[in-house]
Amino acid sequence: MQLANKGAAGGLRFRRCQTIPHPPNPAFCGRKHVLEAISAAFEEQTSQPASVAIWGTGGIGKTHIALEFAHRLWSSGEETILWIASEKPAEVAKSFNDAAKELELEGYAPTNNPDQNRRLVLQWLQQTDAPWLLVFDNVESHETVIQNWPTVGQGKILVTCRSIPVAEADIVAKKIEVPAFTVPETTEMIRRILDEGSTPGNGGQFEEDATNRLSAKLGGLPLVIDIVAKQIRLSRRFGSVAEYLSFHEANQVLDLKPSKPEGADPWCYQALHDIWQPAFDDLSEDAAELLGVLCFMSPEAIPTFLFQGEDWVKNAANILLDSAFISTNDESGVMAVHRLIQDSYFLHMTPEARLESFYSALVLLRTHFPSQQVNGSRHFFREWDLCGRLHQHIVAFRDRCQSPQNRAALPITEPTFTDLIRDDTWYMVEIQQFLQAESSLLSILGGIEAGSLLAASIQRSLLGLYERTGRSVKACSAAETEFKILETHGVYKGNDLANAHSNVGYAMASAFRGAEGLKYLDVAVAMAKAHPEPECYQDYNIDRFLRNRGRCRMQMNQFDEALRDFDEAEYYQNKFHGPNSHYHGETKHERSKIAAWQGDLVSALQLSRDAQALVSAGKPTHASVMATLYRQGRILMLQGDDNAALQQLEQALIICQLNEPHRGNAGESARVQWRMSQVYERKGMVGKAMQLRDMAEGVKRELLGTGDYAVPDDEEAGWDALVGLLYR
Repeated sequence: MQLANKGAAGGLRFRRCQTIPHPPNPAFCGRKHVLEAISAAFEEQTSQPASVAIWGTGGIGKTHIALEFAHRLWSSGEETILWIASEKPAEVAKSFNDAAKELELEGYAPTNNPDQNRRLVLQWLQQTDAPWLLVFDNVESHETVIQNWPTVGQGKILVTCRSIPVAEADIVAKKIEVPAFTVPETTEMIRRILDEGSTPGNGGQFEEDATNRLSAKLGGLPLVIDIVAKQIRLSRRFGSVAEYLSFHEANQVLDLKPSKPEGADPWCYQALHDIWQPAFDDLSEDAAELLGVLCFMSPEAIPTFLFQGEDWVKNAANILLDSAFISTNDESGVMAVHRLIQDSYFLHMTPEARLESFYSALVLLRTHFPSQQVNGSRHFFREWDLCGRLHQHIVAFRDRCQSPQNRAALPITEPTFTDLIRDDTWYMVEIQQFLQAESSLLSILGGIEAGSLLAASIQRSLLGLYERTGRSVKACSAAETEFKILETHGVYKGNDLANAHSNVGYAMASAFRGAEGLKYLDVAVAMAKAHPEPECYQDYNIDRFLRNRGRCRMQMNQFDEALRDFDEAEYYQNKFHGPNSHYHGETKHERSKIAAWQGDLVSALQLSRDAQALVSAGKPTHASVMATLYRQGRILMLQGDDNAALQQLEQALIICQLNEPHRGNAGESARVQWRMSQVYERKGMVGKAMQLRDMAEGVKRELLGTGDYAVPDDEEAGWDALVGLLYR
């Protein structure tokens, strides 16, 4: 479809591509001066990329202005326009995934993690000589744009935000405040909407006066004007603008006054809910049900496939569309709803309606999001694309339900709810979004009974997070807590108990307590082997138990026994995962370490390279890839090839630093920098060596100060302790 080639300036060119989320709005009106100001601001900038931020209170029409500007630019021949929904990290990740897919960038795959696709897009923007527009819409934190800002490139960057501090970030060259509509502009917008159908009322001067009076009371807020005008046009309750005006004046709900964007009022408008209430009341039963469900979703890119097979949804969506409560994009198969409408309608719903909408949203998300429990699935790697499309909605669902004002009223301890959040958390773990995953798990743990089986399950997930970031002391605590809960509840058999034994043993090995851990791992393996094939590998994670026991035995220098465990693990891996899986890469990585310790450096290097090929398939920036590069660097040092060793370590450091912001610590980077300092010292570059060592030791002191990390006596083991056992 879109083929890459070299442009005149040497940058990559593609055929035209855009990810604008909604089609052009034929009813767009006003904003001439704002659009002209945006164009002028871009034209007057000499440095590239040029940047403009438009800001203003919610509902003022920032997104619609950005959409109109983007569509006009596209119509004038702009080659690339990329739209990044920017309120939440999950929205940002999905937007960059969509951009990488539409650009058909070399290296893109649905199984890439979001960071990888984001880097592909940013790299392309900075290298291509094709003109482009990048839109960051609804930015809530200036860190969002800082982390995703192309520093060079032949393009323009447009930011929309409510917050003055975000708009005034130094990175944005020009700031433009979006004003409210004037009374004449409001009147013109109402007139256009009414003219789309049969104009109500008696007409003449009386109706003109009523429209002008109404315009003066709506605060110049396009979102409010749109909904009010469409309610007058569609509702049987009001025969004219004058009747609508009289109704609201009698109920004293008009005179809308927007609050300041930096104010504490979360709804931004004092009378917003009261003005919209009649429009909410006029919705059909189906439309009300659909809008209730949408209140629990992320406002952008709600996939319509969630509602496949529900015939009533199409008519309901058309009603909401006609009422200006939602927008749709039939080409991309998504719906969107403004955040203010979500919040206002959520307040409008009765407790019973909220509960019904909660269950409807839960069923939809649970039905479509992959489950670890189905068909023995252990990971979501092949379903990352689907997970990525639904992740932002599960996060929004979680946040809505767990907000302080909703926790008591909604059944957030419902097993289906917690299972969904845990599965979404596991997806975050797989894509190495550890900080977000940990926050999600702790949010569940804080609302459930501490000694429940559900708490045991959450502790199991937490120990995986803690261990992967090197926090083996916390991992041991979580593993032991899970184990005690299972014992208290009398869970004495099955994969849950076997896993609990394996987890305690694995966490202990990570904390350099191998002799203690081995006892637990022996029990896990024995429990699985008590069953014949295929139950032993279909119903139990026996391959993982054996890999963990092999790692534990390696720590105790029981190399022959460890190799036998890896042989047996690979046998079961072949049975369950097929040959050449990611898990085969794990065992080859461990075999490489044993070969190096036994002095067979040639075999060690080849095993490490084989391991890299397996673990990097579709995951080139995963920490397991870093581990193989680090291992190759160490082996090459032992072979005396310092230049080649440095190349491998530098590649490992790049992966570490790319993953740092989402993993939550710099321990992996510090270990690589420490090893690199040894290479530089051997090469006689003492200053460079000291600089790297000082940086690494500073990070190490900071991490050890938390008490979350093991402190072994051996220096090399001390650096390994900053890294999860799997990545050493």
